[in-house]
Amino acid sequence: MKVDNAFDKTELLEYLSTAYSLPLQSITFLPEGEDSYGYIVASETGERYFAKASTSVPDICLQVASLLRCQCNISGVVAPLETQDGMLSISWQNFNVSFFPFIEGKSRWDLWKVGEDFTDAELRQTAALLATIHDATDSVNLNCLPVAKYDLPLRNELYSVLEAAKKGTSLENKYQKQLLEALTAHRSAILQTLNRYDGLGRSATALQTPFVITHGDPTPGNLIIDTEDRLHIIDWDGVCLGPVEKDLVAFTGERFDVVLESYLVDRENGTTLHADIFGFYIYEWTLNEIRDYGTKILFKNDDAQQNEYDWESLQDYLPPNQELMEDGIAAVRNTLGRYNFLPKNSGG
Repeated sequence: MKVDNAFDKTELLEYLSTAYSLPLQSITFLPEGEDSYGYIVASETGERYFAKASTSVPDICLQVASLLRCQCNISGVVAPLETQDGMLSISWQNFNVSFFPFIEGKSRWDLWKVGEDFTDAELRQTAALLATIHDATDSVNLNCLPVAKYDLPLRNELYSVLEAAKKGTSLENKYQKQLLEALTAHRSAILQTLNRYDGLGRSATALQTPFVITHGDPTPGNLIIDTEDRLHIIDWDGVCLGPVEKDLVAFTGERFDVVLESYLVDRENGTTLHADIFGFYIYEWTLNEIRDYGTKILFKNDDAQQNEYDWESLQDYLPPNQELMEDGIAAVRNTLGRYNFLPKNSGG
Protein backbone atom coordinates (compact mmCIF):
# COMPACT_ATOMS: atom_id res chain seq x y z
CA MET A 1 0.00 0.00 0.00
CA LYS A 2 1.32 3.41 -0.95
CA VAL A 3 0.97 6.49 1.26
CA ASP A 4 0.00 9.56 -0.75
CA ASN A 5 2.54 12.17 -1.79
CA ALA A 6 2.16 15.72 -0.48
CA PHE A 7 2.23 17.39 -3.92
CA ASP A 8 -0.69 19.57 -5.06
CA LYS A 9 -3.24 17.33 -6.76
CA THR A 10 -5.32 20.32 -7.88
CA GLU A 11 -2.41 21.50 -9.97
CA LEU A 12 -1.94 18.00 -11.37
CA LEU A 13 -5.64 17.81 -12.29
CA GLU A 14 -5.40 21.07 -14.22
CA TYR A 15 -2.27 19.87 -15.99
CA LEU A 16 -3.96 16.64 -17.05
CA SER A 17 -7.06 18.49 -18.24
CA THR A 18 -4.94 20.62 -20.54
CA ALA A 19 -2.70 17.81 -21.81
CA TYR A 20 -5.58 15.47 -22.65
CA SER A 21 -8.15 18.17 -23.49
CA LEU A 22 -10.69 16.67 -21.10
CA PRO A 23 -13.11 18.38 -18.67
CA LEU A 24 -11.62 16.72 -15.59
CA GLN A 25 -13.31 17.48 -12.30
CA SER A 26 -11.82 15.50 -9.42
CA ILE A 27 -8.77 13.46 -8.45
CA THR A 28 -8.69 10.87 -5.66
CA PHE A 29 -5.67 8.99 -4.32
CA LEU A 30 -5.80 5.19 -4.73
CA PRO A 31 -3.64 3.51 -2.03
CA GLU A 32 -2.55 0.57 -4.15
CA GLY A 33 0.81 -0.32 -5.67
CA GLU A 34 4.32 0.05 -4.33
CA ASP A 35 6.57 2.41 -6.26
CA SER A 36 4.23 4.89 -7.95
CA TYR A 37 1.32 7.12 -6.96
CA GLY A 38 -2.07 6.25 -8.44
CA TYR A 39 -5.19 8.42 -8.73
CA ILE A 40 -8.74 7.93 -9.93
CA VAL A 41 -9.66 10.95 -12.05
CA ALA A 42 -13.28 11.79 -12.88
CA SER A 43 -14.53 14.08 -15.62
CA GLU A 44 -17.50 16.45 -15.54
CA THR A 45 -19.40 14.04 -17.81
CA GLY A 46 -18.87 11.01 -15.55
CA GLU A 47 -16.01 9.18 -17.26
CA ARG A 48 -13.29 7.84 -14.99
CA TYR A 49 -9.58 7.50 -15.65
CA PHE A 50 -6.49 6.32 -13.82
CA ALA A 51 -3.44 8.58 -13.51
CA LYS A 52 -0.09 7.13 -12.52
CA ALA A 53 2.77 9.31 -11.29
CA SER A 54 6.16 7.60 -11.29
CA THR A 55 9.84 8.42 -11.35
CA SER A 56 10.97 5.03 -12.63
CA VAL A 57 8.80 3.86 -15.57
CA PRO A 58 10.74 4.02 -18.87
CA ASP A 59 8.83 5.34 -21.89
CA ILE A 60 9.53 2.06 -23.70
CA CYS A 61 7.22 0.25 -21.25
CA LEU A 62 4.34 2.53 -22.19
CA GLN A 63 5.19 2.20 -25.89
CA VAL A 64 5.11 -1.61 -25.79
CA ALA A 65 1.75 -1.64 -24.01
CA SER A 66 0.38 0.76 -26.63
CA LEU A 67 1.72 -1.36 -29.51
CA LEU A 68 0.27 -4.56 -28.07
CA ARG A 69 -3.12 -2.90 -27.65
CA CYS A 70 -3.31 -0.84 -30.85
CA GLN A 71 -1.02 -2.57 -33.36
CA CYS A 72 -1.53 -6.18 -32.27
CA ASN A 73 -5.20 -5.66 -31.29
CA ILE A 74 -4.85 -7.38 -27.91
CA SER A 75 -7.91 -5.97 -26.18
CA GLY A 76 -6.93 -7.27 -22.74
CA VAL A 77 -3.87 -4.99 -22.61
CA VAL A 78 -4.59 -1.72 -20.80
CA ALA A 79 -2.47 0.88 -22.58
CA PRO A 80 -1.91 4.58 -21.84
CA LEU A 81 -3.98 7.21 -23.61
CA GLU A 82 -2.25 9.69 -25.88
CA THR A 83 -2.05 13.38 -25.07
CA GLN A 84 -3.19 15.97 -27.57
CA ASP A 85 0.43 16.01 -28.79
CA GLY A 86 0.52 12.23 -29.29
CA MET A 87 2.62 11.54 -26.20
CA LEU A 88 2.08 8.58 -23.84
CA SER A 89 2.99 10.51 -20.68
CA ILE A 90 3.52 14.03 -19.43
CA SER A 91 6.30 15.47 -17.31
CA TRP A 92 5.10 17.10 -14.11
CA GLN A 93 7.34 18.21 -11.27
CA ASN A 94 9.73 15.24 -10.77
CA PHE A 95 7.31 12.67 -12.19
CA ASN A 96 6.24 11.16 -15.45
CA VAL A 97 2.46 10.88 -15.37
CA SER A 98 0.63 8.42 -17.61
CA PHE A 99 -3.13 8.37 -18.09
CA PHE A 100 -5.28 5.28 -18.61
CA PRO A 101 -8.92 4.30 -18.99
CA PHE A 102 -10.23 3.20 -15.60
CA ILE A 103 -11.29 -0.46 -15.56
CA GLU A 104 -14.51 -0.98 -13.60
CA GLY A 105 -14.31 -4.40 -11.99
CA LYS A 106 -12.41 -6.48 -9.46
CA SER A 107 -8.79 -7.53 -9.50
CA ARG A 108 -7.77 -11.01 -8.48
CA TRP A 109 -6.25 -9.37 -5.41
CA ASP A 110 -9.63 -7.81 -4.53
CA LEU A 111 -11.09 -11.32 -4.60
CA TRP A 112 -8.26 -12.78 -2.55
CA LYS A 113 -8.88 -10.21 0.18
CA VAL A 114 -12.40 -11.58 0.73
CA GLY A 115 -11.44 -15.25 0.43
CA GLU A 116 -12.44 -15.65 -3.23
CA ASP A 117 -10.48 -16.19 -6.44
CA PHE A 118 -10.71 -16.32 -10.21
CA THR A 119 -12.79 -19.18 -11.53
CA ASP A 120 -11.11 -21.85 -13.64
CA ALA A 121 -12.59 -20.17 -16.71
CA GLU A 122 -11.02 -16.84 -15.69
CA LEU A 123 -7.66 -18.51 -15.10
CA ARG A 124 -7.86 -20.07 -18.55
CA GLN A 125 -8.71 -16.64 -19.95
CA THR A 126 -5.61 -15.27 -18.21
CA ALA A 127 -3.44 -18.04 -19.67
CA ALA A 128 -4.81 -17.37 -23.16
CA LEU A 129 -4.06 -13.65 -22.83
CA LEU A 130 -0.47 -14.31 -21.77
CA ALA A 131 -0.03 -16.78 -24.64
CA THR A 132 -1.28 -14.13 -27.09
CA ILE A 133 1.11 -11.53 -25.67
CA HIS A 134 4.06 -13.93 -25.86
CA ASP A 135 3.17 -14.89 -29.43
CA ALA A 136 3.13 -11.20 -30.43
CA THR A 137 6.89 -10.90 -29.91
CA ASP A 138 7.75 -10.90 -33.61
CA SER A 139 5.12 -8.24 -34.37
CA VAL A 140 6.59 -5.48 -32.20
CA ASN A 141 9.72 -3.41 -32.71
CA LEU A 142 11.80 -4.34 -29.68
CA ASN A 143 15.00 -2.40 -30.29
CA CYS A 144 14.97 -0.62 -26.95
CA LEU A 145 13.09 -3.16 -24.84
CA PRO A 146 14.99 -4.27 -21.72
CA VAL A 147 16.25 -7.85 -21.77
CA ALA A 148 15.90 -10.01 -18.67
CA LYS A 149 19.10 -11.33 -17.11
CA TYR A 150 19.45 -14.30 -14.84
CA ASP A 151 20.85 -12.03 -12.16
CA LEU A 152 19.28 -10.15 -9.27
CA PRO A 153 18.12 -6.66 -10.28
CA LEU A 154 19.66 -3.98 -8.08
CA ARG A 155 21.81 -6.58 -6.32
CA ASN A 156 23.90 -3.75 -4.88
CA GLU A 157 20.84 -2.56 -2.92
CA LEU A 158 20.57 -5.96 -1.22
CA TYR A 159 24.24 -5.79 -0.29
CA SER A 160 23.72 -2.24 1.06
CA VAL A 161 20.87 -3.48 3.26
CA LEU A 162 23.00 -6.34 4.59
CA GLU A 163 25.95 -4.03 5.18
CA ALA A 164 23.73 -1.62 7.11
CA ALA A 165 22.95 -4.46 9.50
CA LYS A 166 26.68 -4.92 10.14
CA LYS A 167 27.42 -1.22 10.62
CA GLY A 168 24.15 0.09 12.03
CA THR A 169 22.73 3.43 10.93
CA SER A 170 23.22 6.87 12.44
CA LEU A 171 19.48 7.59 12.62
CA GLU A 172 17.52 4.54 13.72
CA ASN A 173 13.74 4.76 14.08
CA LYS A 174 11.64 1.95 15.53
CA TYR A 175 11.30 0.08 12.23
CA GLN A 176 14.94 0.50 11.26
CA LYS A 177 16.00 -0.99 14.59
CA GLN A 178 13.65 -3.96 14.16
CA LEU A 179 14.88 -4.50 10.62
CA LEU A 180 18.56 -4.34 11.55
CA GLU A 181 18.01 -6.89 14.32
CA ALA A 182 16.17 -9.23 11.92
CA LEU A 183 18.83 -8.86 9.24
CA THR A 184 21.55 -9.69 11.74
CA ALA A 185 19.69 -12.75 12.95
CA HIS A 186 18.92 -14.03 9.44
CA ARG A 187 22.00 -12.90 7.50
CA SER A 188 23.25 -16.47 6.98
CA ALA A 189 19.87 -17.65 5.67
CA ILE A 190 19.70 -14.70 3.26
CA LEU A 191 23.17 -15.43 1.90
CA GLN A 192 22.31 -19.14 1.51
CA THR A 193 19.17 -18.14 -0.40
CA LEU A 194 21.24 -15.85 -2.62
CA ASN A 195 23.74 -18.63 -3.30
CA ARG A 196 20.96 -21.05 -4.34
CA TYR A 197 19.41 -18.32 -6.49
CA ASP A 198 22.71 -17.74 -8.30
CA GLY A 199 23.01 -21.48 -8.96
CA LEU A 200 19.54 -21.55 -10.49
CA GLY A 201 20.52 -18.54 -12.59
CA ARG A 202 23.51 -20.39 -14.01
CA SER A 203 21.30 -23.37 -14.81
CA ALA A 204 18.72 -21.13 -16.49
CA THR A 205 21.39 -19.39 -18.56
CA ALA A 206 22.73 -22.72 -19.80
CA LEU A 207 19.28 -23.72 -21.09
CA GLN A 208 19.35 -20.87 -23.67
CA THR A 209 15.58 -20.73 -24.03
CA PRO A 210 14.05 -18.21 -26.46
CA PHE A 211 12.89 -14.90 -25.00
CA VAL A 212 9.49 -13.32 -25.64
CA ILE A 213 7.67 -10.16 -24.61
CA THR A 214 6.82 -10.68 -20.96
CA HIS A 215 4.56 -8.50 -18.83
CA GLY A 216 6.93 -9.16 -15.95
CA ASP A 217 4.43 -8.90 -13.09
CA PRO A 218 1.05 -10.58 -13.81
CA THR A 219 0.35 -10.78 -10.09
CA PRO A 220 -3.20 -10.67 -8.65
CA GLY A 221 -3.35 -6.88 -8.37
CA ASN A 222 -2.60 -6.48 -12.07
CA LEU A 223 -5.35 -8.78 -13.37
CA ILE A 224 -8.86 -7.30 -13.47
CA ILE A 225 -12.16 -8.86 -14.51
CA ASP A 226 -14.48 -6.03 -15.53
CA THR A 227 -18.24 -5.78 -15.07
CA GLU A 228 -18.78 -7.59 -18.38
CA ASP A 229 -16.47 -10.50 -17.41
CA ARG A 230 -13.63 -9.38 -19.67
CA LEU A 231 -10.05 -9.76 -18.49
CA HIS A 232 -7.58 -6.86 -18.44
CA ILE A 233 -3.90 -6.79 -17.52
CA ILE A 234 -2.54 -3.51 -16.17
CA ASP A 235 0.78 -2.04 -14.98
CA TRP A 236 3.39 -2.66 -17.69
CA ASP A 237 6.28 -1.19 -15.70
CA GLY A 238 8.23 -4.48 -15.81
CA VAL A 239 7.74 -5.39 -19.46
CA CYS A 240 10.85 -6.90 -21.02
CA LEU A 241 12.15 -9.67 -23.24
CA GLY A 242 12.44 -12.73 -21.05
CA PRO A 243 11.56 -16.41 -20.68
CA VAL A 244 7.86 -17.28 -20.52
CA GLU A 245 8.45 -18.66 -17.03
CA LYS A 246 8.94 -15.07 -15.84
CA ASP A 247 5.18 -14.52 -16.31
CA LEU A 248 3.91 -18.02 -15.56
CA VAL A 249 5.65 -18.21 -12.17
CA ALA A 250 2.90 -15.96 -10.78
CA PHE A 251 0.47 -18.88 -11.15
CA THR A 252 2.48 -21.68 -9.57
CA GLY A 253 0.94 -23.33 -6.54
CA GLU A 254 -2.68 -24.41 -6.35
CA ARG A 255 -4.42 -24.69 -9.74
CA PHE A 256 -1.20 -24.14 -11.67
CA ASP A 257 -2.27 -26.99 -13.93
CA VAL A 258 -5.37 -25.02 -14.98
CA VAL A 259 -3.20 -22.16 -16.24
CA LEU A 260 -0.49 -24.41 -17.65
CA GLU A 261 -2.77 -26.60 -19.73
CA SER A 262 -4.58 -23.65 -21.28
CA TYR A 263 -1.34 -21.76 -21.91
CA LEU A 264 0.30 -24.65 -23.73
CA VAL A 265 -2.77 -25.17 -25.91
CA ASP A 266 -3.03 -21.46 -26.78
CA ARG A 267 0.62 -20.83 -27.64
CA GLU A 268 0.76 -20.74 -31.45
CA ASN A 269 4.53 -21.13 -31.53
CA GLY A 270 4.78 -23.83 -28.87
CA THR A 271 7.18 -23.77 -25.95
CA THR A 272 9.19 -25.92 -23.59
CA LEU A 273 9.11 -25.04 -19.92
CA HIS A 274 11.85 -25.59 -17.33
CA ALA A 275 11.49 -26.08 -13.58
CA ASP A 276 14.88 -24.48 -12.88
CA ILE A 277 13.76 -21.23 -14.54
CA PHE A 278 10.57 -21.26 -12.47
CA GLY A 279 12.78 -21.87 -9.44
CA PHE A 280 14.99 -18.93 -10.34
CA TYR A 281 11.99 -16.59 -10.28
CA ILE A 282 10.55 -18.16 -7.13
CA TYR A 283 13.81 -17.34 -5.33
CA GLU A 284 14.09 -13.95 -7.00
CA TRP A 285 10.72 -12.87 -5.62
CA THR A 286 11.85 -13.47 -2.02
CA LEU A 287 15.21 -11.76 -2.47
CA ASN A 288 13.61 -8.79 -4.23
CA GLU A 289 11.12 -8.33 -1.40
CA ILE A 290 13.94 -8.29 1.17
CA ARG A 291 15.92 -5.86 -0.99
CA ASP A 292 12.97 -3.60 -1.79
CA TYR A 293 11.36 -3.30 1.62
CA GLY A 294 14.75 -3.22 3.34
CA THR A 295 15.92 -0.36 1.13
CA LYS A 296 12.72 1.61 1.70
CA ILE A 297 12.80 1.25 5.49
CA LEU A 298 16.51 2.00 5.87
CA PHE A 299 17.12 4.62 3.20
CA LYS A 300 13.97 5.99 1.54
CA ASN A 301 10.89 6.24 3.74
CA ASP A 302 10.15 9.40 5.69
CA ASP A 303 6.64 8.43 6.73
CA ALA A 304 5.89 6.28 9.80
CA GLN A 305 2.74 4.82 8.23
CA GLN A 306 4.67 3.73 5.14
CA ASN A 307 7.36 2.22 7.36
CA GLU A 308 4.75 0.27 9.29
CA TYR A 309 3.23 -1.12 6.08
CA ASP A 310 6.63 -2.05 4.62
CA TRP A 311 7.74 -3.72 7.85
CA GLU A 312 4.57 -5.82 8.02
CA SER A 313 4.95 -6.79 4.35
CA LEU A 314 8.52 -7.92 4.97
CA GLN A 315 7.52 -10.42 7.66
CA ASP A 316 6.63 -13.05 5.04
CA TYR A 317 10.24 -13.09 3.81
CA LEU A 318 12.40 -12.82 6.96
CA PRO A 319 13.76 -15.35 7.41
CA PRO A 320 13.56 -16.60 3.82
CA ASN A 321 11.76 -19.95 3.78
CA GLN A 322 14.07 -21.97 1.56
CA GLU A 323 12.28 -25.23 2.35
CA LEU A 324 9.01 -23.77 1.07
CA MET A 325 10.70 -22.50 -2.09
CA GLU A 326 12.27 -25.89 -2.77
CA ASP A 327 8.89 -27.54 -2.27
CA GLY A 328 7.49 -25.09 -4.81
CA ILE A 329 10.14 -26.01 -7.37
CA ALA A 330 9.50 -29.72 -6.82
CA ALA A 331 5.76 -29.19 -7.32
CA VAL A 332 6.40 -27.32 -10.57
CA ARG A 333 8.72 -30.08 -11.77
CA ASN A 334 6.04 -32.70 -11.06
CA THR A 335 3.38 -30.68 -12.86
CA LEU A 336 5.57 -30.13 -15.91
CA GLY A 337 6.36 -33.84 -15.92
CA ARG A 338 2.66 -34.70 -16.20
CA TYR A 339 2.47 -32.67 -19.37
CA ASN A 340 5.69 -34.19 -20.74
CA PHE A 341 7.31 -30.80 -21.22
CA LEU A 342 10.48 -31.55 -19.30
CA PRO A 343 13.44 -31.69 -21.70
CA LYS A 344 15.19 -35.00 -21.78
CA ASN A 345 18.61 -35.37 -20.12
CA SER A 346 18.11 -32.07 -18.30
CA GLY A 347 17.76 -30.91 -14.74
CA GLY A 348 14.87 -28.67 -15.85
